[in-house]
Amino acid sequence: MFWRHGAQRLSAVASRRGAAAGGRRAWCAVAAAAGLAWCDDGFFFVPKATAAAEEDVGYRADSQPQGTTLLHRNFVSRAAAKALPAVVNITVEVSEATLFGVRRGVSAGSGFIVRDDGLVVTNAHVIRNGQSITVTLNDGRRFLGCKLVAMDRSSDVALVQIDTTRGSSPTTKGRPRLPTVSIGSSSRLVPGDFVVALGSPLNLANSVTCGIVSATARHGSEIGMAQRTDFLQVDCAINVGNSGGPLVDLDGQVVGINTMKAQMADGISFAIPIDSAWQVVRHLLKHGQVTRPVVGFKMVAVVDADGIWGTPGETKVVIAQTMPGSPADKAGVKANDVVLDFDGRPVTNVPDILARIHLDPFQRIPVTILRPNPDDPFSKPTKLHLTITTEPGGGSTMSSSSSLRPTE
Repeated sequence: MFWRHGAQRLSAVASRRGAAAGGRRAWCAVAAAAGLAWCDDGFFFVPKATAAAEEDVGYRADSQPQGTTLLHRNFVSRAAAKALPAVVNITVEVSEATLFGVRRGVSAGSGFIVRDDGLVVTNAHVIRNGQSITVTLNDGRRFLGCKLVAMDRSSDVALVQIDTTRGSSPTTKGRPRLPTVSIGSSSRLVPGDFVVALGSPLNLANSVTCGIVSATARHGSEIGMAQRTDFLQVDCAINVGNSGGPLVDLDGQVVGINTMKAQMADGISFAIPIDSAWQVVRHLLKHGQVTRPVVGFKMVAVVDADGIWGTPGETKVVIAQTMPGSPADKAGVKANDVVLDFDGRPVTNVPDILARIHLDPFQRIPVTILRPNPDDPFSKPTKLHLTITTEPGGGSTMSSSSSLRPTE
């Protein structure tokens, strides 16, 4: 093709003039105008995205983080290298009472360090009720007798503190200093984005697998889970031992916690979005447990094909049921109400509401609803105020009928 020959010619010319840095910069400018880019191996073709294409995928190229190299041949290894030093392997001695006595064994999983004093985030099902926790770093250092700080089984998140007195680590002025990950944002992900899963599948430490985001809001109910949350669905290879390890984007920032895979299937794995997991981490550190909001209504998303509540074809969230005595009931929310906005944000689907309900206790949230009235087809929206209370955290993570397998 023409661009390939042009790239070879420009690459050869740039190589002959490689001794002069200014010459290379000049040729790179010429190449950029021709739709070419420079890498270690020479120039390569970069197709220019059109405005229509950018609109189709829902974001623009200039909205991406600065410094991300999407087309470099080492983009996966570069992303992994940023996070790998802070990825750990966790082994836990567990015991289980059976009809034949106490059975002892070892549970293994992964985790990642979020504070340089050795605070590790992992899955709760990795720790279970373990009595002896050992953490092994990426460089081979082992720390025995690590402490479980707190866990929340409902969100499947646990915190472990490395005991740096039982291992060797660099220190600065007597303060332990361990490598840490950079926390990203899962809300910026869209289906098709590249992600990298890190961890120790089958106790094979420092393993790296790559894939794409298949879905960003796979609700727990869709996959037989008891958790009232959304998961990231990815096609990375996630296996036993990957649980608790980080899922990172191409900037090496953590966007999820590897958690489980579908049984009898390949390329269907799930991770806890870091945005929701980080809320849990903050509450565990502050309170030692997680309290969850109680709203008191069930909702469904329906397509307004006939335009009864607005523009035809739009998706609306309709209240299916309210619980007597709940915050929703006290605020005046009723079945068949259409939620137009929640906490000042327009509502087009159920996740729009779930994203606005935080773990903070006693939230007061304004809600605008449209109440259908057969006698008045032009009824006006009504504004209500929900005062959300909380319930204690805890509970089981996995449902007994789930077709998913945690990858501890």
